[in-house]
This record gives sequence, structure tokens and C-alpha cells, in this order.
Amino acid sequence: MNNESVYYSLLPLIVTIECMAFAFTYFALTWHKRTKHSEETLSRVHKSFIGIFLIEFWYWLTNPLLYIFKVLHFTPNKITTLSIFLSFITGLIYATGNFAFAGWMLVISGTLDMLDGRLARETGTATREGAFFDSCSDRYSDSFVLIGIAVYFLSKNYFGGDFTISLSDFIAIVVILFLMLGTASVSYVKARGEAVGITTKSGLMQRPERIMMLSIYSILDPFLRIIQKNYGMNDDYGLIFLLILMTVLINSSAVSRMRDIFRQIRESGGVS
Repeated sequence: MNNESVYYSLLPLIVTIECMAFAFTYFALTWHKRTKHSEETLSRVHKSFIGIFLIEFWYWLTNPLLYIFKVLHFTPNKITTLSIFLSFITGLIYATGNFAFAGWMLVISGTLDMLDGRLARETGTATREGAFFDSCSDRYSDSFVLIGIAVYFLSKNYFGGDFTISLSDFIAIVVILFLMLGTASVSYVKARGEAVGITTKSGLMQRPERIMMLSIYSILDPFLRIIQKNYGMNDDYGLIFLLILMTVLINSSAVSRMRDIFRQIRESGGVS
């Protein structure tokens, strides 16, 4: 990883951090003047790494983009479709090993995924069809990104028509498979709980946290690789550690949700 790659990765990050710092400071100073939290935020808040303050900050920050979509008469389903397409492109970029670019694309696609539901509610166009489409699209979007990372680990050792894979790359691919399992399980457990009339927000690692962790690491990837090489480490170790951490947290969240639903079923007498 050369210095030019680091420059192109960190320059937009530095500019973004400066703009975000200014916006965050302004929001923090004016937050106490808000008479009440948004009903949407309160309805969605859960025990997670991202608290209500940060959720409302992100909603406030993306309000101009939401306004643009309204002016352009974008429908929620169009935004959802665009988010899926960008996630697919993000997966392709991850497969090539350009993690910094992929990280920025992940931020954009993740932001769009947050906006489609808000647009539907604010314009009165929320439908069960749209909610179903949005939920299904999330599973595809997550899979595109994780498959792209798996392809990176598999294809980087492709030489002259033969595949050779190191132990660390093999471990990374296995971890990604378990991460995909956990990602699907978290959503499925919640959906099955709601099917029997039980709602749960249990678990630390949900979709916003996954996107946040992976995108931040990806954006910093060129810089982190230089550090790892300077210490004589495999420059993929940091990414593998992140994937392991996410896998543990996401599957723990799935188990936590199952336990919470079992508890609520028992408390209700097990009668639907």
C-alpha cells in the first residue's frame, strides 16, 4: 500500500471529520432546546452501541438529503433499489481489495437504506409492500458486501489458474460464513417473534452497528495496513480480527433475541 493510496483514503476522511465535528458541536449545543425526541427515534431505540443522541444526530444530518429526494419525487422503493445496487457495487469493490473506496460506498448505501423508511413515513407513502421490500433488500445488501470480502480473501492468492489459500485467509472465509449466518439469524428471529405477537430489540449488534464498524475500518484500511506491515504482521490481521468481533457480537445478539422471545412466551403462558 503506497503513500498515494493512503493520501486518497485519508484526505476525504479528514475533510469529513472536520465537517462532522462542526455539525456535531452545533447539534450538541442545540439539542437541549428540542422539546421532545422524534417519535421515530424513540420507537426504534434499542440497547446498542449507537444511542438515541447519535441516532437523532444522524437523522438531523441527513435531513437535507431527505428534502432533496422529496423535491425530486423519489419514491421509497426507488431509494431502496438504489441502495441495493450500490451495495452490489460495494461488494465488487471489496472483492478487488480497494477497501477505502468500498468503505465510503458502504456509508452511502447504508445512509440511503436509512432514508427510504423515513421518506415513506414523512410522505405518507408507507406500505406493507414497501416494508417487506426494504426488509428483504437489507439481507441482499449485507450478503453482497460480505461475499465481496470473502472473494477478496479467496482470489488474492490466485496464480496462473491455481488457487492457493493461507490459513489466515481460510479462517477469514469461515468467519465470514458465520457472520452471514448471524446476520440472517438476527433478522429472522425478530421476524418470527413478531409473527407470534412478540417484539424484541435485544442485542448489541444490529445493522447500523455493523455498517458503522465495517465502514470506519475500511476507510482507515490503507493507513492500518502500513502500521501492521511496520510491525511485521500480516496486513489482513486487523480486518480478520474485526470480522471475528462482529461475528461474535452478531451471533450473541441472535441468541439474546431468542432468549428474550422465549422468556416473553413463557411469561404469557405459551399461548398465542
